[in-house]
Amino acid sequence: MFSPLTFSMPLITFVTVISVLCTLIYLQMKLIKLNAIDSTNEYIKKIKESIEDKEIAVVTFNQTLGKGQMGKFWLSEPNKNVCISFIFKQLATKVANSFKLNIIVCLKLVKILKNLGLKELSLKWPNDILSCGKKLCGILIESNVKKTEITQSIIGIGLNVNQSNFDDLYNATSIINLINNHSDLDEISSYIISEFENFRTLLNNSDFNKLKSDYLNLLYGYEIEKEFRILNNIVKGKIIDVNSSGMLIIDIDGKKLEFKNQEIELIY
Repeated sequence: MFSPLTFSMPLITFVTVISVLCTLIYLQMKLIKLNAIDSTNEYIKKIKESIEDKEIAVVTFNQTLGKGQMGKFWLSEPNKNVCISFIFKQLATKVANSFKLNIIVCLKLVKILKNLGLKELSLKWPNDILSCGKKLCGILIESNVKKTEITQSIIGIGLNVNQSNFDDLYNATSIINLINNHSDLDEISSYIISEFENFRTLLNNSDFNKLKSDYLNLLYGYEIEKEFRILNNIVKGKIIDVNSSGMLIIDIDGKKLEFKNQEIELIY
């Protein structure tokens, strides 16, 4: 399945790396597997200019300082979960496709998790994946924009697999908690990478309206009254749509209001 490949990079890129296991080729995508790292997204940012490949995956089972939306940190027990970051260079896709990119990532992961036996999967805007109403997987997408084009995107994925205790994070869960079965981290990470091999093709060729329809059908709280935190206020509202820019549209007291990610939080 894998074939070893030597890999070199400037010494500075190793500053935050605890240990590099090996670099491999998975089908057409280069895979860098790390014993431990502070953040797979940050690691890719440091090495991206030193490698020529248009697509790279970085995998670790021990991420010490992962981050999520709105600057929040994602804490993970060592060797219990899967952390993967992809970089797709030379995308040359319009900025208007940024929400389409997000949808493709979310739908791919829902498909993967469904095939792994997870039930009651839903998407919490903008890009968390829930199972049975609890957070199972987080996504962080960071894109570079030049004029009207997205030139490259880094897609970070954190999947709770074999971690069973989340302390006071009552709304977090994991595969082992949901199906009561220990999972092989290498098998899961390999499966995720294989599913992202055609990401570029989907971004260029898939129909946005069909993707959005599938996304809305999975959206947690869609057309159901929920509580939201806006600044320091708790309000009730109903998600009625997500616009082409990815902004959440909520009906609050009969008014249709649009919100960016940092402006509102769904309470669940």
